[in-house]
Amino acid sequence: KTRSTETRPAPHTDAEARDLLDGSLNTGSFVSEYERLRDSGMNVEQALIFTGREFRLRQLAFRAAR
Repeated sequence: KTRSTETRPAPHTDAEARDLLDGSLNTGSFVSEYERLRDSGMNVEQALIFTGREFRLRQLAFRAAR
């Protein structure tokens, strides 16, 4: 997978969301963040969006620190 934006139907279950997060070297980190957000009360779609946002912000912060 690439670091690009995709337009896809929103997942309805945690299993569908985890399938979307699978396939990256960072899958474990993505799933951990997603589960943390779900445990905090976010719905499936919102947690998935915030997971992507969090990792994008980390990537930008890493680039800025160089």
